[in-house]
Amino acid sequence: KVLFNTHRIARERQSSSYQSGLMQSVVGLFSGGQKERREICVVVKADVQGSAEALARALTDLKLENEEAEVIIKVLVSEAGDVTKSDIAVASVTPGTTVLAFNTGANAAAMDEARALGIPIEYYSVVYDAIESVESRMQEVLSPTPEGEYVGSAIVKEVFSIGGTGNIAGSKCRDGIIKKGSNVRVMRGDKILVETKVRTLRNFKAEVDTINSGDECGIGLVDYEDFEVGDVIESYVVKK
Repeated sequence: KVLFNTHRIARERQSSSYQSGLMQSVVGLFSGGQKERREICVVVKADVQGSAEALARALTDLKLENEEAEVIIKVLVSEAGDVTKSDIAVASVTPGTTVLAFNTGANAAAMDEARALGIPIEYYSVVYDAIESVESRMQEVLSPTPEGEYVGSAIVKEVFSIGGTGNIAGSKCRDGIIKKGSNVRVMRGDKILVETKVRTLRNFKAEVDTINSGDECGIGLVDYEDFEVGDVIESYVVKK
C-alpha cells in the first residue's frame, strides 16, 4: 500500500492522452433540437463507503449548461478501499475518465497501470476540493478549446478603464502575433473564460492591425472586459 498525506498529489491534465480523452467525453445528442448532452465519467474511491457514496451523490448533482449543451457527471464506481488495477480498467473503458481518491491511496500496481494507460488519479482530503476540480473540468467540456492553429499569445499586465470603450487589457505579446479581428480565447490558469474576437488593438495609442512578439499593446475584445492581471489572451486560426 502506498500512503499519501496531501489532498492533491498528481494531476495529468496536460498529457496528450488526457486532453484527447477530455475532448472525446461521452456525448449523447437528443433529438428534436434539444441540447447536446455531454457526460464526464469518474471513478470514486474513499476510505469508507459512506464517504464514497456522499461524494458520488454530490458529483451526480452537478450540472452545467449553456444554450447549446449540458454537462453532467456519471459515476462508474463508488466504493471504499484503495485504488486498484480493476478501478483503472473500468476507467480506461471511457475516454476522459478520472479516478478520484478521497482519503485513500492507490497500490503500486494501480499506479503503474494508470501511468501506462494515461488515466489520471487525483487525491483529495477535502470534499470541496474534489467538487471544485470536477466543476472546472465540466466547464472545459462545456466550452472546449476550439480546434485551431495556435498563432500567438499576450499576457495581461494592467487593466485600463476607458470611458465609452470599456476595459482594455494592457498586455505584452509573449510569442507569435495577434491581429485585429482574430479569434482569441482568454485563459486564467487552465480555465477558458471566453472565446471571442479582437475588437481593437493599439500600440502606443495608435490603432494597429498586428502586434508581434515583444510588443506592448492595448487589447479590446468583443463582448468581454473582465480582465485580470495575469490572464493570457491566445490567438488561433480556426481549421477549415
